[in-house]
Amino acid sequence: MKKNKPNNNKVRTVNLAGPFLPLFLTYLIYISSGLAYEKAKDQKNYSSIANRISEEIQKGNIVGAAHLVVQDGEAIFEYYGGASDAEDNSPIKNDTIVRIYSMSKPITSVAAMKLYEEGKFKLEDPISKYIPAFKNSTVMVETDGVWKRVKPKRQINVRDVFTHSTGYGYGAFSPIPGLEASYKKYGMKYRGPAGMFPPDMTIEEAANALAKIPAKHHPGEKFTYGFSTDLLGRLIEVWSGKSLDVYLRESLFNPLGMTDTGFKVPASKMNRFASCHTYKNGKQSIIDKSAKSPYLKGFKFLSGGGGLVSTMEDYSKFCSMLANSGRFQNQQILSKKTMELIFQNHLTEDKNQKSGGFKFGLGFAIGNETFGNGDLSVSAKRYSWGGYASTDFHVVPSRNFYQIFIRQTIPTRSGLARELFKDVYQMTPASDIKGPR
Repeated sequence: MKKNKPNNNKVRTVNLAGPFLPLFLTYLIYISSGLAYEKAKDQKNYSSIANRISEEIQKGNIVGAAHLVVQDGEAIFEYYGGASDAEDNSPIKNDTIVRIYSMSKPITSVAAMKLYEEGKFKLEDPISKYIPAFKNSTVMVETDGVWKRVKPKRQINVRDVFTHSTGYGYGAFSPIPGLEASYKKYGMKYRGPAGMFPPDMTIEEAANALAKIPAKHHPGEKFTYGFSTDLLGRLIEVWSGKSLDVYLRESLFNPLGMTDTGFKVPASKMNRFASCHTYKNGKQSIIDKSAKSPYLKGFKFLSGGGGLVSTMEDYSKFCSMLANSGRFQNQQILSKKTMELIFQNHLTEDKNQKSGGFKFGLGFAIGNETFGNGDLSVSAKRYSWGGYASTDFHVVPSRNFYQIFIRQTIPTRSGLARELFKDVYQMTPASDIKGPR
């Protein structure tokens, strides 16, 4: 994707009037001391999206944010406004390093599927084949009001791990007696303020610890969000013979040029690392100061489910590959056939019903989005996920389209991103999109 590095507090839009999008670049300049814009002449743009984010910043509802929309390999909207730190007002840029938390999950899932292409595993393989401790796993079931640990109806398989159907959550707010205590007993709880930091152990130790904790339901029975992708991270280590950080770097980050994505922030890049915020007394305050963050040293727990930091620039490269059927520039990262497998719904109708109709592929939520309005609108499949610090992304491969929203606030506040994403779809006529149908 051709991409210029934007200045802070600028919005870039592209006229959607015809197929030659790069020829219609226009600029809307956001002045941080006010809400003044230099508007393009009579050209369709996304100024209302920029205005909305700017207003939220001015009201103090968010400290800063970035929003990128890419269509057919070209950025048609790109906004960076506000600060990455509420105290020193460091600007947000496309190379600002942020905690992406659960937006790590799709990365880990894609990396695992490279090993699938190499024949290292099958989706129906029991995970006990690779992590023997799960041969003795148990499940909590209720009979006549009494909860008991029993043997599972079948063993957990690899597909269950990809689709969060293992029965392992994050060990919080469970109505099952003693279950949360089991997670605490074996150290499988997120730590620090607001549960920002992972368990204090390696992912090998974590996998063995999970095997001692009873699952909330039988394998494959329904979707339960939790440590499943961290199990997948450990499986990657077994399949590849490498630590998760090394494998991700060699298999994905290097080929995609994701030079700022990893499990910690090197000292040489600390000045680009954003602080994380939370709401306190009705306003945003820092909960994890970048200059003092544990991310500078890193963690023993290499969390494939929520441990990566990245940038808008890096994550855009990952999304570009997803939107383009596994291809990035002149490299085929994953085959088109494998990408189709990833984007299939892998929850059975029974699991869909138990999950409220929710559909999930191999690491991605599945939904539908409508481009345009009225009679000219077109529906397309969307694949997505978000992160604990209020980051979010959508990819629409059939339209070679994606958008990413970044901020750093916990607990997650995804409402703004969802509203903005929906507005972008409505403002993007399907007739303007050249991607494969």
